[in-house]
Amino acid sequence: MREEDLLRFQWIADPRISPDGTRIAFTRVAVDADADEYRTSLWMIATDTAGAAPRPLTFGTHDSQPRWSPDGLQLAFVRAPDAGKPGQLHVLPMVGGEARALTRLEKGASAPAWSPDGARLAFLSGTHPELDDPERKKPKHEPGRIVTRPEFRMNAEGFIDLDHLDHVWVVDLEQGEPRPLTRGRFKESAPCWSRDGRWILFLSDRRDEPWFGPEHTDIFAVPADRGAPTDGEDLALVADLGGTIAAFAEDAHGRIVAVGGLRPDPPRSYDQGDLLLFEGDWPRREPRVLTADFDFEIGDGLSSDQHPPRGGGAMPLGFTGEGRAALTVVGRHGAAMLARVALADGAVEELTDARHEVIAGSLTPDGRRAALVLGDVTRPGVLHLYDVASGTLRRLWDPNEELCAGAGLGEVEELWYPSFDGRRIQGWIVKPPDFDPARKYPLILEIHGGPHVAYGVGFFHEFRVLAAAGYVVLYTNPRGSTTYGQEFANIIQYRYPGDDFQDLMAGVDAVIARGYVDEGRLGVTGGSGGGLLTNWVITRTRRFAAAITQRCVADWAAMYYSADFALFTPAWFRRPPFEDAQEYLERSPAHYAARVETPLMVIHSEDDWRTPIGQGETMFRALKQQRKTAVMLRFPGESHELSRSGTPSRRVQNQQHIRRWFDRYLMGRPAPEYG
Repeated sequence: MREEDLLRFQWIADPRISPDGTRIAFTRVAVDADADEYRTSLWMIATDTAGAAPRPLTFGTHDSQPRWSPDGLQLAFVRAPDAGKPGQLHVLPMVGGEARALTRLEKGASAPAWSPDGARLAFLSGTHPELDDPERKKPKHEPGRIVTRPEFRMNAEGFIDLDHLDHVWVVDLEQGEPRPLTRGRFKESAPCWSRDGRWILFLSDRRDEPWFGPEHTDIFAVPADRGAPTDGEDLALVADLGGTIAAFAEDAHGRIVAVGGLRPDPPRSYDQGDLLLFEGDWPRREPRVLTADFDFEIGDGLSSDQHPPRGGGAMPLGFTGEGRAALTVVGRHGAAMLARVALADGAVEELTDARHEVIAGSLTPDGRRAALVLGDVTRPGVLHLYDVASGTLRRLWDPNEELCAGAGLGEVEELWYPSFDGRRIQGWIVKPPDFDPARKYPLILEIHGGPHVAYGVGFFHEFRVLAAAGYVVLYTNPRGSTTYGQEFANIIQYRYPGDDFQDLMAGVDAVIARGYVDEGRLGVTGGSGGGLLTNWVITRTRRFAAAITQRCVADWAAMYYSADFALFTPAWFRRPPFEDAQEYLERSPAHYAARVETPLMVIHSEDDWRTPIGQGETMFRALKQQRKTAVMLRFPGESHELSRSGTPSRRVQNQQHIRRWFDRYLMGRPAPEYG
């Protein structure tokens, strides 16, 4: 496995099973190396024909978001003319013929949702009908921005344009004239028709100043036949949790199952998701927490650098055919499984095994079949059909079978080890393809970000490239990680970084104790929160011969003032830095830069607004000021998502530099470009 193999991968995104369960439409993502970008097109595979191969449905280069009509005779999707340009809503007849454009809106269309009778589509658009009049003269240069909100830009999305927020629209397939149903200063997401076709439900946070509190998203509804768009005063409030709702689905009886969670007071650093059931008369439904006694994740996945970089997708969520249970995804101990949750008592039954992660999926309306993309340590994502009634899982297509089979991948071994306080920590060891336990190998510790995410049984290209180059790679889930329960994830509140460092070092010790690691050749790297911990590690120990900090945090006070999200809530720090600077200093690696002796590479993207590039510059310059060994690698035009969905050639370059830096200090190979 080499860095440039990234250009050969294909990904299955947003699998959508047809209403009768006989076909799956999905977005195929592949790299166009000449154009140096990702291409997306719609493909389909039959589910009841043994050995069926997928076939293309569209030949556009930026097609995505396939959605079946209720009768399965049409497929709505979004087509963009070019990367980064607004997409427009199209409908493709499945009996043959060309796709027909339904919208030509200035800001495009997304998230199509069919009405129950198949006559209309709801969707989202940021188009402002008055401001985007084509007859309206546009200024030659972009005017200066007036900023009145602390959150005014978002990583990988750009500056927030309050005049062009996503709102709910509807279009009649016969009349073909799209019209807005909502407008104003609050954005909407996830439009979905009510079962009777009279309303369109959606998610929205309609607080004036949401940054002063924890996340809070409710389900609202707007009449589908509304004549003029509403600012929101007369919307129907369907589900108010007092917390956040991330996804929802309605059954034929008007019950709503949702993934979300209550937000306690005082706030916690992390709140584990639950499965919720909303019942009652229209419009207001009362919530019941189904999984209150299930202390693991609901509706969430794992961290991986090989999830589809384009094309989107969601986790399966809905009701079973008999209506006595709901289907969702649960995360437990570094795995993500499809599960059935009984509505009567909340009992959770895992349906797929813990060797895989559910990356994305969908259900038939009757809940009897599911389309699933499953990943594991040997494959980025394989399309499967799951029959809920029989409990059988059938593999349909692996787009990377030949590539991965020819790469000679080494073994990945799971391990559990005790930390300093007896707490058990889970990790995985990626071994070189020709691993010999009698040899001594250099070891690289990989640290995940978040911090509230999880490594696990997903596929990591970066780990495989390093293993193929002769390294043993260790990745673990220290305290603060998800999939181990609420207490385990939240224990680092006001102590991050802290005891998680000791969890990481205990993992390194556990692998060294096996006898095949050279203690003099240890490396450490991580991104985002993992970059923070990489910085922290080299201020606490000199046992590592080389380090690479990626899209890191180095100075918490500067992070408070410059990140795209506002840190006004007391979930990470008790008070703001102008009231208690000491707490921020004590948890900032740059404050301890005088202790660093480890050669450090800093990798950062210049358009990273999640952990702005000044964080990486802080660590780099602090070491240069001391004439210590440090080099900075900067990627122009890239965001915080460089290693997961950045420009293909830059993702390859990123991994090449990672390997060459470690090769220099752990393998003794020359790398004169680093000085």
